[in-house]
Amino acid sequence: MEKFMKFVADLFECDPSGLTLETAYGEHEKWDSMMMLRLIMETEEEYGVTIPIEETGRIKRLADLYEYVKVL
Repeated sequence: MEKFMKFVADLFECDPSGLTLETAYGEHEKWDSMMMLRLIMETEEEYGVTIPIEETGRIKRLADLYEYVKVL
């Protein structure tokens, strides 16, 4: 989980201590619709996972995104 939080913090250009798995879409100033697309694409590339397009609307918190990578 620490690696994932560092990964997201790098994308958001912030300190990882300012993020938790409960951080919600729109709660962080950098997490807007464009960042959502980037987060999904970068997560797929970094972790070698596929996030189905129909699932993207269900990603409301970092925990939702983490579900796709936590088994790795």
